[in-house]
Amino acid sequence: MAQTIRAFQIYYDAATRARLDPDFEALDNTANERPDWFEYWPIRKYLAAHSQDDTCYYGFLSPNFHAKTLLTGRQVRAFVGRAGAADVVTFSPLPCHAACFLNVFEQAEFTQPGFMRVMAAYLRETESAVALETMVNHCGDTVFSNFFLARPSFWRRWSAAAERLFGMAENSSSPLHALLNQETPYVKDDGVARPAQQKVFVMERIVTLLLATSRDLAVVNYPPFELPLAPYFAALRTEVMRLDALKLAYAKSGDAALLREYRALQEKTIAAAQRNLGQA
Repeated sequence: MAQTIRAFQIYYDAATRARLDPDFEALDNTANERPDWFEYWPIRKYLAAHSQDDTCYYGFLSPNFHAKTLLTGRQVRAFVGRAGAADVVTFSPLPCHAACFLNVFEQAEFTQPGFMRVMAAYLRETESAVALETMVNHCGDTVFSNFFLARPSFWRRWSAAAERLFGMAENSSSPLHALLNQETPYVKDDGVARPAQQKVFVMERIVTLLLATSRDLAVVNYPPFELPLAPYFAALRTEVMRLDALKLAYAKSGDAALLREYRALQEKTIAAAQRNLGQA
């Protein structure tokens, strides 16, 4: 039986609308009432205003989806159509960022200093047992930019967690209010650094947190290493793939020697990427 797919692509103005893929459904966010929440705001509005069909896959992609993945809407629909009984189908960009850090929290701390303190406070508030320093993510359970499609059963879990975070950030009496609304530099796709609030980086990582801690979910990934690497990692593909393989092996075995090997290769690979970035 063919899968039913509602793959939306968000637009903000005439320029972003002109870039939309015709095989995605356009999702109007020209009002953009809450730009501080980035893509979460139009996703939240849609899910609150529309009932969902439990047999259907839903996704909410940014205007930059093709630029980050080089995938078309037709390719996305075809791949989801072959996903079988999957609960979640991922198309996460930049597998180098997933492979080169132990988990998505470590990756965020590297790019947005101070993030780990914010995330630790969020996990304490939600009484989560996740250990930030030791949790292992890999390309199979990492999602950046909310590039995934899922059935409503998953979106309900995601929405519950996201709504709780939203409440913490919006409520000035919440102990996390100040931390979540703390500004940090964020370099967008145009290379320009702009202020963003830590809450959006916590929000982006909710899907990975759910995938990594929910053993009942069936997840299908678009082959991560068929997606482009960041330019400064392009010459380091072998190292990046090795890093992801080491994490997978360590997660299964708990062998500390694998973690030591991972850390040694990680240090060399990130240093090489930084040199490449400096030469760009």
